[in-house]
Amino acid sequence: MSSFEGYHPLLTPNFRFDWLTQFRLKQVATLTQRDLADTAEWVNGTMRQTMSRTALTWGIERRATHKLVGWGGFDQLNLQQQTGRTYLTGPTLPANEQQEIVNRLVHFAQEELQLNELDLQPSHNLDTAVLTAAGLTKKNELWHWQRR
Repeated sequence: MSSFEGYHPLLTPNFRFDWLTQFRLKQVATLTQRDLADTAEWVNGTMRQTMSRTALTWGIERRATHKLVGWGGFDQLNLQQQTGRTYLTGPTLPANEQQEIVNRLVHFAQEELQLNELDLQPSHNLDTAVLTAAGLTKKNELWHWQRR
């Protein structure tokens, strides 16, 4: 795909992944604990990176309640080398919800971005059993996935 434009929204049974511009700025500011001006600048920066194909950032909303529960995506993308890093940020979610989100990110890296290697940005909010179940292995301080 020549543009990342088609990569939103992404739906799972319980979550909607969408550009941060699709959420109320106040919701994003509350979640990120920034003031409105800083939040607006940050959201614009994430969209610039998305449009330049160097990163993908989505707000993650619980579909049943329309509550923004976090944000995540991919940074340090190198599509030519087929490598990248994924991350999930926000409050700690129940393990089953973490699993749904992490599985979607890993599957997206494999199927849509065609990555051969993926690192996960460390987070104390992610359960190690979730990461292992998603096919990631611990490599030094990072969690890592590699196409076999």
